[in-house]
Amino acid sequence: MPLKIVFMGTPEFSIPTLDILKKSKFNILTAYTQPPQKSKRGQKIHSSAIEDYCKKNGINFRNPPSLSGEEEFDNFKELFPDVVVVVSYGQIIPKNFLKIAKFGFINIHASLLPKWRGAAPIQRAIMNGDKKIGVSIMKIEEQLDSGPVLTSNELELDQNATHGEIEKKLSIMGAKLLIKSLKTIEIGNPKFID
Repeated sequence: MPLKIVFMGTPEFSIPTLDILKKSKFNILTAYTQPPQKSKRGQKIHSSAIEDYCKKNGINFRNPPSLSGEEEFDNFKELFPDVVVVVSYGQIIPKNFLKIAKFGFINIHASLLPKWRGAAPIQRAIMNGDKKIGVSIMKIEEQLDSGPVLTSNELELDQNATHGEIEKKLSIMGAKLLIKSLKTIEIGNPKFID
């Protein structure tokens, strides 16, 4: 029986992961994303890249302004996910949520953990002049970016590449690496490294 997955993501960086999950044999129960927000210019309200993708592809989604609160927790609990995949969601996940999924919450982080935990890892790697950059698949725990790493993949950091070019490469790399990781979770053989 395929893994039942809840997806959490918001920006364009999250799209390759949701897309590869949709094309795989995994069962996407729903996607969580940030609610529509005003743009900086013009103050027009725009939905997230993930919300737009879900609408185009017939994927159920939720876009609550916050995960705190009993109603949102009850909605989440009723999904009974095997695993929750998080990619740049943009909200701290309450600890009571972390106990619901059978195999926990898995995050794609755009750095070679433990280096560059936290926000803006790509920018920090570029500013630091790092020679290598990559993505890590990690388990989410209560402390931000503190969970053990399941696997990672790296590439040479092209100093002439733009942030957008690097981000696109890493988002695709992370999506492919996630599928391999989910397969190890599915067969019951994940090996996390603290």
